[in-house]
Amino acid sequence: MPAHPEAPNFLFIFPDQWRWDWLGCERYGIPVRTPHLDALAARGVRFTQCRTNAPLSAPARASLVTGLRPGRCGVIDNGQDLDPSSLTYLQLLRNTGYRVAACGKTDLQKHGRWKGLDGWTRAMGQLGFTEAVNQAGKHDAVNSGTTRASDPYMAFLHRSGKAAVHADDYRRRKALRGQYPQHRPDEWVDPSPSPLTSDYHTDDFCGRAALSFLERWEIGEPWHLWVNFPGPHEPFDPTTEQLAAYDGVQFPSPIQPGPVPNDHQAIRRAYAAMITGIDTWVGRLIAQVTRRGELDNTWIIFSSDHGEMLGDHGRWHKGVAYEPSVHVPLIMAGPQAPPGRICPALIELMDLAPTLTELARLKSPAAWQARSFLAQLRGEVDRPHRAFQIAELHDWRMICDGRYKLISTREKPDQLFDLQADPCELTNIAAAHPQIVAGLTQQFANGAD
Repeated sequence: MPAHPEAPNFLFIFPDQWRWDWLGCERYGIPVRTPHLDALAARGVRFTQCRTNAPLSAPARASLVTGLRPGRCGVIDNGQDLDPSSLTYLQLLRNTGYRVAACGKTDLQKHGRWKGLDGWTRAMGQLGFTEAVNQAGKHDAVNSGTTRASDPYMAFLHRSGKAAVHADDYRRRKALRGQYPQHRPDEWVDPSPSPLTSDYHTDDFCGRAALSFLERWEIGEPWHLWVNFPGPHEPFDPTTEQLAAYDGVQFPSPIQPGPVPNDHQAIRRAYAAMITGIDTWVGRLIAQVTRRGELDNTWIIFSSDHGEMLGDHGRWHKGVAYEPSVHVPLIMAGPQAPPGRICPALIELMDLAPTLTELARLKSPAAWQARSFLAQLRGEVDRPHRAFQIAELHDWRMICDGRYKLISTREKPDQLFDLQADPCELTNIAAAHPQIVAGLTQQFANGAD
C-alpha cells in the first residue's frame, strides 16, 4: 500500500538521558542554552507532562516503538533485547513506502556483537528500518570495541587513530569511581571534558550521519528519520570547546545531595554543555530540512527516553521513579501545529507510536496500549489525554494522575507524593492518605485507563 499523497515526513530527535526541565524554554531557573529547541517550541507544542514508560534505555525505547508497556513488549530492563518479530510503528510506515532510517543509539537490540561496522543488521530490517547507522551506547561502544570495533562509531575512531585515546579516557573515569569505597561506584562523578574534539565526539558522529541521510535522499518520497544522540548520557564528557561556553555559569544545587563531595556545579556545567552541543545539531538538521523545501510538510519531534537525577536525592543517572528520572521533554512542531502552545495533558512516551501513525494517515493496531494524542496536539480539545500515567521496571511501578504519584516496590513501603504541593518529592504522604493510595493501587489492577 503506497503512502498517502499528503503523508508528512518525520524528524524524530531523541537524545539519551535528557531530563525534562533542562530546556531554556522551561523557565525553571536553569541557565541551560537551547536556542534551537526553544525556537522549535515557539512554533509548535510543548507538552509539560510527558513521562517515560520505563526510565532505562532498552525498555523505554522498546515500549515507544511497539506501543506496549515494557511488561507487554517483553523488555522490562536493560538486560533484554526487543524481539525482532515485534510489530512496530516503524514497520507500518515502511510498509506504505516510507524511508525509515535511524542513526545513533537505538538500543532496540542492545547486547552482543550485533551492530555491524556500518550500523546495519538483519534485525534492524525486521524491526522496520530501511537503513541505519546504529551506534552502541557510550559505555557499550568502549566496552565492546576497544580492541576491535563492534559498532560504526568505534570503527570510525579506529580508522582515525582515536580509539585508544577514547578508551583510555573511559578507563580513567571508571578507576576514579572507586576512590570512595564506602559508597556506590556511581556516586562519584567525573565532569572533565573529553579528550576528543567535535570531529570525533559521539554526538557529532550521530549528527553527521543524520545530516548525510537528509543530504542524499531524493526529495518527494516520505521519510522518518530517528536521530538517537548518545548524549547527554553520562559520562559527562563534552568537548573542551562546549564546556568553555559555560565557564563560570552557576546552576541550582541538587535537591538533597548525597554525602560524596562531588563538584555539582562542574557536573551541571558539563551536562549543560552536552545539551547545548546537541541543540546545535538540532539547528543544523532543521536547516537541512528547510533547504530541502520540506519544512512545511515535516513534523519535528523532540523527546528523550528518560531523565537524569543529577545528584537529586543523592542519586545519579536514572532507573528510579523520581521526577528527574521519569519526566521527559516533548516538543512537536509541524503542519498546522498551534504555535507556542503549552499543553499539560498527561502523555506517556509510548503514545508517540499511534500519534505518528495517525499523522501518517494510517490506522493503529487495536492491541496497542498506547493512545494517540493528536487531538491535544492540534489544540482541538482541552481535556486530559489520559487519567493516569504508568511507568515500570522489574522491581517497581509508578502511577501518576498529574497531581498524586504512587510508587510501589517489592520490598519497601509505598511512597505517595503530591506533585503540586511537593514538586521535589521530599515528603511521603502515603500513611496520611490511605484512600488515595488505595484508589491508585486499584488503577494499577485495572491497567490504569
